[in-house]
Amino acid sequence: MRAIMPTSGETLRAWLLSALVVHGAVAGNPDAKRLYDDLLSNYNKLVRPVVNTSDVLRVCIKLKLSQLIDVNLKNQIMTTNLWVEQSWYDYKLRWEPKEYGGVQMLHVPSDHIWRPDIVLYNK
Repeated sequence: MRAIMPTSGETLRAWLLSALVVHGAVAGNPDAKRLYDDLLSNYNKLVRPVVNTSDVLRVCIKLKLSQLIDVNLKNQIMTTNLWVEQSWYDYKLRWEPKEYGGVQMLHVPSDHIWRPDIVLYNK
């Protein structure tokens, strides 16, 4: 899954575009549509995707500087555009491609799946 979206300003908003990229749109591919329905029919985006509640879920966060907009030396303020990327493994989003017409990747809108809560603190 990938999370890349530009942000800017003093307050950094993390936008998440979690996607498993697809071979064509779900609507145009009946196998992809069936896969999407099967994966998300009993999926609860409020539940952390781990087998046991005591399991650790590793979330990798990367910040990539896209643009340096301004540096105010006097006030020690730097304004930038950043990309925030988050990635993790969701065991509930697995399938056998041969059971779904060879579909190996599928676009899933980020608001349909579990996403980690992050807080960006600016000090």
